[in-house]
Formats: sequence, C-alpha cells, structure tokens
Amino acid sequence: MQAAWSKHGLESAALCSDEQFLRRLTLDLLGRIPTLEERKEFLVDPNRTATINRLLAHDLFTKAWSENLTTQLFGYANDSADRDTLALWIDEQVRNARPYDAMVQELISATGQSAFVGPVNFLLRYPDEPVVKVSRAFLGVRLDCARCHDHPFDRWTQEDFARMNRFFEGMERQEISPGNIRLVDVARETSETDRPRFLTGAEPKTKQWRSEFGLFLIRSRPFARNFANRIWYHLVGRGIVHPIDDVSRDNPASLPELLNALAEEAIQSKFDIRHMIRLICNSKAYQLESFATLGDEERIKYFSISSIKPLTPEQWFDSMCVAMGQVPEPNQKAEFVRTFLGDALDGDFSSTWEYRETIQGLMSRLVESIDPPTSETKELFIRILGREPSADEMANWQTRPARDLCFVLLHSNEFAFNH
Repeated sequence: MQAAWSKHGLESAALCSDEQFLRRLTLDLLGRIPTLEERKEFLVDPNRTATINRLLAHDLFTKAWSENLTTQLFGYANDSADRDTLALWIDEQVRNARPYDAMVQELISATGQSAFVGPVNFLLRYPDEPVVKVSRAFLGVRLDCARCHDHPFDRWTQEDFARMNRFFEGMERQEISPGNIRLVDVARETSETDRPRFLTGAEPKTKQWRSEFGLFLIRSRPFARNFANRIWYHLVGRGIVHPIDDVSRDNPASLPELLNALAEEAIQSKFDIRHMIRLICNSKAYQLESFATLGDEERIKYFSISSIKPLTPEQWFDSMCVAMGQVPEPNQKAEFVRTFLGDALDGDFSSTWEYRETIQGLMSRLVESIDPPTSETKELFIRILGREPSADEMANWQTRPARDLCFVLLHSNEFAFNH
C-alpha cells in the first residue's frame, strides 16, 4: 500500500485511535457499537489483532454477517420467495465456516421446495433473467447492459448475455402450496450453436446446466476477485473496483496489484470468509483515521484515508439498544427496518453503503419511548458515541436533562455513521 501511495503522491492518514478502532470494528463484525464493558476491557489492553480474533469468534459475528449476506443476495422483499428460510440456511453456513465458493455453488444449483430448502430461494427471488443478479453478485459484471444490444463500454455482447442466461432456462417453478414453490430442472433441447456458454467460452458437457455453471463460476478468476473486492468494500467502505458490480475496461481497479493479491489469498485460503476479514481488518488501510475533507477523493480512492460509512438500519437499531440498555420487543427490529426503508424495500441492496434514507422521524419516536439508562453526562457520551465529552460539551450538557442529551446524541451524524 505504501508504494501505491508514494506513486500517486499521497500521504496516508494517521492510525485511528483505540476508541475509534473498537467502535469501527465492533460495528463491522458484530453489527452494533461496543458495550461499556467491552470498551473498558479493550482500553486496558488495546491489542487490535487479539480483538479482531475475539470478535470473529463471537456469536454475534454469525448473526451480523448472515444478515449482511442475506440482504446482499436477496434484499428485503418476501413476496416471490421465502427469505426467512434462506436466511436460516445462510446463518448455518456462516456459523459452520463453510467456504464461500461452496455456498455459491449450492445457491446456483439447488433444487427442492422453498419452504424447506433454503438456497433455492436465491434464484426464486429473481424469476426473470436470473443471470443479471448472478453476474453482478458473483462476478461483479453488469451483463444486463448487453441484454438488448452489445455492451457500449465493454466486450460483452448480446449473444454473451443470451447464452449465459440459457444456463437457467431449464429451471421450472412448481407451486406446491401458497408460499411454497418447488424449483426443479427439466431437460431442454438445443442445437450445437445454441448451447449455454459461460463468459470464458466454456460450455456444459451434461444436462445439469446449473451445476456446471456453478463450477465454471467458482473456478473463475473473476469470482475470486469479486469475493475479495466485496469483503474489502464492506469493511473499508469503497471497493478496489468501485462500484463493486461494475467491473469493465472503463472502470479498472484502483490498485490492481492489491486486488490480485487478495484474490490469490482467497483461492489459497479456500474462500474462508473469516480469514479474508481478519486479513483486511489487520491492514493499515482499515485502521486509518477517517477525517476526510473536500478534495480528499484521491486519498479515498487509493485508501490512504478511511471512508465514512452510514449505519445500516440493523446496525442503527442494535446500536441504539446497546447504548440505551434496552432489550427490544419481538419483531421490533424487523418493523424498524421496514419503516426505515419504506418504498425502497423491494430494491437491490447488494451495495450496502449505497442505500440510506433519513430516519429522523422514526428515531424520534424510538428515543422518546425510552428512559435514559443514566443521568451522568459523561457516561451517556461514552455509551452512545464511544468517547468522553469534550470540556465544552461537558459544560453545555451537565445541567440539562439526560433525555434531551440522548435525543441529540442519537440524532447526531457521529452516531449515525461508522467512522
């Protein structure tokens, strides 16, 4: 990284403080801010590598990253397939540290009933031209730009799109009962010139088109690069190729050597999700300060300063509960997410940090319904923002109602962003 920064005449930011690091890492790995106890324990012995390893072994890591993967692959709408069954399956895969390539192979090739077989719900979610989602999610390629004509900015042609999509033409959806759909494969006859074809030119040798497509996919170099780029994006806030689903000749990687090195690491580690996260979180790029100013676009592009990321609705809700010492009621979080997203509920959320709507009114209702966990100004700053108040803040708030302070801090950008 240092060589790349020097090449572009960039000076890297300083490493972030221990308090900033703990908040950033805990949000990224556990999906919430740290508790008072976690903060106290870390500041006594601020061993960053040990803390990364500890959080990767935490039960909440499985929960947070399962939510993240489910949202990236499925979104939130639940009308065309069974999101909950898919989410349970993904949770099991992450908990058992199943390799990512094996997960994707099953998502591509699974058959069975949507109410019982979690992975079939991925393709059932995209009944029309599933190759559009598949190519974006697992190759980082916007192949749909070649749906009606040759891609105007890349080498993909209309024929490439048609023959890639043909891998999925053998799928048949059979409604078993309301809300339960069976996904099966049926044999389709094609001519030698009309067979499915992967972007590399590979063609299936059997009638199990989806299974062969899955193998072509996970064995390709673009799959490894996309895997590494997506995890880098989720942790650092910007992809090495950015946007992460727009790999093309006109949108090259900002640091191709870094992307290729991470792709090779992905292959050598057998697509171990935790291994890739550990590697990136231990990097200098991940641990830099995030105080960017206008004109810092180059520093952000080449990762010599950390990006600022808005909290997802799940992160905001869980962090508010931690800060206020609240135990949420059943379904309260799901209702918060639905209200947060509003009309965007049916959108594509594969790019986590691209989606953020104002939630001021919703936050106001939540904050007004809870009692502050303490009346101590200093403790409230630590609970909500993860830091002690400045002298001016202490003077301004020491004699004012704790409820007002909670309201202001929970509405602040400092709380609403991961920095």
